[in-house]
Amino acid sequence: MIDKIRHLLAFSDTPRYNIKAVVQQTQVNVSTLRAWEQRYGVPQPKRTDHGHRLYSQRDIEIIKWLKQATEDGVAISQAVAMLVAGPEEGHLDGKSGSVEAVSPMVHIGEAGWPDLRKQLLTALLDVDLRQAHVLMNTAVSLFPVDVLVFDVILPIMADFGQQWMNGTSCIANEQVAVQFFRQRLASLMQIHAPFTHGPRLICGGAPGDQHELGVLIYALLMEQQGWDVIYLGPNLGVEGVSEFLVKQAPALFVLSVSMIDQVVAVQQIGQMALGLHHHGIHFGYAGRAFVSNPELCQRMPGTYMGDDFATALQQAIMMSEENNMTPWHDPKRLTRAGVHTRMRLGLQ
Repeated sequence: MIDKIRHLLAFSDTPRYNIKAVVQQTQVNVSTLRAWEQRYGVPQPKRTDHGHRLYSQRDIEIIKWLKQATEDGVAISQAVAMLVAGPEEGHLDGKSGSVEAVSPMVHIGEAGWPDLRKQLLTALLDVDLRQAHVLMNTAVSLFPVDVLVFDVILPIMADFGQQWMNGTSCIANEQVAVQFFRQRLASLMQIHAPFTHGPRLICGGAPGDQHELGVLIYALLMEQQGWDVIYLGPNLGVEGVSEFLVKQAPALFVLSVSMIDQVVAVQQIGQMALGLHHHGIHFGYAGRAFVSNPELCQRMPGTYMGDDFATALQQAIMMSEENNMTPWHDPKRLTRAGVHTRMRLGLQ
């Protein structure tokens, strides 16, 4: 194992590969790469002038090694710890044979809270919101946002759905949980919003769609990826959307669709959004309607973001790389948005 880690240091640390090339060479998906980078600080890609990640051959070999280690049964936190220690207690920064030490984020089980999710589920079923907030406060202090979403919130909501189907819980209980998580997720978005500098995303629910939790989770996860997010909430109104998009100049506009009868309205909005492609705006769609009826995608304009959150995150990142989407605060994008605004107002 030590010899293999030492061998990794021999590879070039020159940044040259974009995220698509890395995924192709390593067979590790984008969401996993982002999770490793966020929680453990490995790999450590460089950034282009537009903020896009560039990986070296050393990064690629490290990713391959981590993938193999985890497939062999080594916990990712342990594999990173071995990598950080290095062959001679050094680190991997690509210069002196050493990198800065990282403090891996812990999973729920590793933190000594294997029953936190169960306790939170019980508190919500009992409508003991004070206890639920105490438990959620603990979880927020211990775990990164993606762990909260994938290891706490989504499993609990799946439990509520199963209990409702089994007749052991009522719809009111599920609504309590939905509103509880909606409030907590919205507060997390407020905390992180000022520190994002990536491409702009505008997302919301389709006209007539009152389901909010899924698209809110997507907005928060995209914010965690560094995107500048404008969250529109559920039940988007159609009037004035075109002018709003031109003014806000997002790189990506995504709508979530829960019910089949909402698809026609989203088709119309999608066609309108495609007409704004020359403004640098790309349109995407997702939601339960397309998961249950995949044939509907054949009628839709734009890009299907995928059946789950991880795929939707990866799709957005791939679109960003392929279309060279610039950060919202990039001077070129701001200049272009300003020109469009002046032209619309008749000032140019």
